[in-house]
Amino acid sequence: MMKAGADLQFPPGFRFHPTDEELVLMYLCRKCASQPIPAPIITELDLYRFDPWDLPGMALYGEKEWYFFSPRDRKYPNGSRPNRAAGTGYWKATGADKPIGRPKPVGIKKALVFYSGKPPRGEKTNWIMHEYRLADVDRSVRKKNSLRLDDWVLCRIYNKKGVIEKRRSEIENEVKPMTATCQPESVARLIAGGSSCSDQVVSPELTCEGESEKRWSNSNRLSNAIDFPFNYVDAIADNEIISRLLSGNQMWSTTDPLVVRQRTF
Repeated sequence: MMKAGADLQFPPGFRFHPTDEELVLMYLCRKCASQPIPAPIITELDLYRFDPWDLPGMALYGEKEWYFFSPRDRKYPNGSRPNRAAGTGYWKATGADKPIGRPKPVGIKKALVFYSGKPPRGEKTNWIMHEYRLADVDRSVRKKNSLRLDDWVLCRIYNKKGVIEKRRSEIENEVKPMTATCQPESVARLIAGGSSCSDQVVSPELTCEGESEKRWSNSNRLSNAIDFPFNYVDAIADNEIISRLLSGNQMWSTTDPLVVRQRTF
């Protein structure tokens, strides 16, 4: 899979899978000595200026791992500690350094993991870097106010999941769910008569109140329909009692209306 170096010509079946010794002896040592390297497929750039997920698009060659020649700077002007800040995060060393070359080491291999954000609360990612630097090199301050620690180190970048993944916050910013919700203030406005959300949004409280009023109205209608015959009979009985009292019939007492009503039912 060719990237920026699509104009490079390679024989069929070409694969670039060098060993640690080959990377140090045939590529890094030659680069630092300004000698030609076997294949010009390693990009030269300051990778500490970029996030790791942006580097595959800048590589000359690579499918699941990408190689770069990069300078390395100091964190402090008079110190030997390298500056690991890169892009929107930083690289953090993990594990022990591995010497490359026998019997005397020629290079040193260091493994690092990329963290997005600022230390010490960075978010760990799946991006890994193997950094190869020369051993037994004078790294004292050469020029005043110079932060350069190494002119060239060789770096192998890859993602341990085998994908070009970005950090979580960037993915969330790129893909935002299209949802519309009413905030508490909006609900208050809706109850008061206003509306800050869609006209189709109805307050649950208003819906419950409306249904309660509707049920109460229906209940009253049903009660009136049931009570109507009884009220009608009571009115007839009362009229009959009054008429008999007015006619002078003394056989009815003041408590007889209850008996009449019971007999009527």
